[in-house]
Amino acid sequence: MFRVCKLFRRIAFDDELWKSIDLTKRTYSNRILVKFFRRFPHSSTITLKISGAPFGKKPNNNLVKLPPYTEQLSSFVRSSYPNLQYLFISKYDFRDDPSACKNITCLPTNLQGLYLNKCEMLMTSIQGTSDFLKIPSTNPNFTLQHLRILSFEQSSCLGLVSVRYLPDLCPNLVELNLNGCFRITRTRTFTDTLLAFYKTLRRLYLKETQVDDDTIHCLCRKLKLLNILDIRSCKYITSHIVDNLLTLKQLEHLFADEPIRNEYEKRKVYSNVS
Repeated sequence: MFRVCKLFRRIAFDDELWKSIDLTKRTYSNRILVKFFRRFPHSSTITLKISGAPFGKKPNNNLVKLPPYTEQLSSFVRSSYPNLQYLFISKYDFRDDPSACKNITCLPTNLQGLYLNKCEMLMTSIQGTSDFLKIPSTNPNFTLQHLRILSFEQSSCLGLVSVRYLPDLCPNLVELNLNGCFRITRTRTFTDTLLAFYKTLRRLYLKETQVDDDTIHCLCRKLKLLNILDIRSCKYITSHIVDNLLTLKQLEHLFADEPIRNEYEKRKVYSNVS
């Protein structure tokens, strides 16, 4: 039988130590994670980071098969960490497995930051499959009112149909990260979706999406609170949008390809001197 000194035990169960839990240094199976959540519940935990353990290959290709983010796993996250504010979920599949969460309402509803990075999520299909971000008809008044930060970085399956639900789902977004979501295209639907956040949005990440000059032109006319904008590797954006970017007076950090960045900095310095 092992014994632990009282000091070590007191340190191990100190609330300050459990405010942030990072389980991404290595990957764990869902079974191990559930055991951990069951054994170490903490009301003091504010931030939780987990990463799925890829297994096998998808049939007929060499892509890694992601583990399902199951309803059981989600249930233990909610019950073990009732005051969670920031949830980082990476490399999980919300689609194929019968036990997988099929809607965002399965996740904690009092979050301020939700990061679904390198994940695969349901999208509306011809067959009528429910979209992961669509507010269910059984709970039409559902919203994530407290959510300020939402990231889908490198979640490549995310498309326009999904994004259009965001203004109703989380109306108070301050930061939206769509870096690496290459299915996001240059359409009026997408532009209108972003413009719905004109009163709140301050940080917008669009790296490697298919937005174009017209998209940026519209955004610069309305999203005047932006202080961070990422438009790197957007092949349809050219230096012609520099004039528009200069109208964003609160913009502190512009991440753009070198020609756009250099032209913006040169023109900004010139306008300040003038």
